[in-house]
Amino acid sequence: MKQATSSSSASSPWLLQIQSLLNSINHMLIFVVGAFFFTLARSLEFQDTAMHMFMTGVGFHVLIAQALMSHYKVNRITRWLSHKNKSRLHGVLQLVGGSMVLLGALGKFSQKDVHFNTWHGRFGVAAAFGCAASVVGGLVNFFQPKFALKVFPPSEMRFRHNLFGLLSFTIGMTAIYLGYYSKFFTRVVDHEFIPALMLTTVLVYFLTIIGPVGSLLTKLKYRRQKSA
Repeated sequence: MKQATSSSSASSPWLLQIQSLLNSINHMLIFVVGAFFFTLARSLEFQDTAMHMFMTGVGFHVLIAQALMSHYKVNRITRWLSHKNKSRLHGVLQLVGGSMVLLGALGKFSQKDVHFNTWHGRFGVAAAFGCAASVVGGLVNFFQPKFALKVFPPSEMRFRHNLFGLLSFTIGMTAIYLGYYSKFFTRVVDHEFIPALMLTTVLVYFLTIIGPVGSLLTKLKYRRQKSA
């Protein structure tokens, strides 16, 4: 039993180093994709679909991804912050990112060439509704923090917040991935470069959710113990 404990404690620092390395790689990938979205949109003068791509891409792929990692213990950007300041940063990033997604989606909805019969369009609409709910919920929680506590206890509210955030992020990143197949993207981006973008988006998604999924599983375990 002592050997198992010793082995576990010895491997823990290595595990944390690996997680820290993966998190650093994720930050770099997020920066590269964000820079690409900005450069592409700027080359097209931020017109129509280019603006839609920039607003929703940066909103989800950059800001909301960073928001999800704000409480991750090996996050090199936020690990020096207090829990309270991490929560504040999370809220600001979520609000700005969600607002960008909403504005980008509304701009696309107002155009005549919107196609809701595509999977990209369907997931995009679902992601927009998810962001709307997140923005409204965040504002209510900020201005009326005791309102939600009247409906759910703190532990249940954190569990639902964690679960809904992961679900919304998954839908949004799926919409971005499917957007790489769109007529707009295949027209303005080199076909040989698109698979690299797809791979990057997949890597960012899985590397981003490591912390939130771990947190969700901990909350789920506590939830089950409490209900037992």
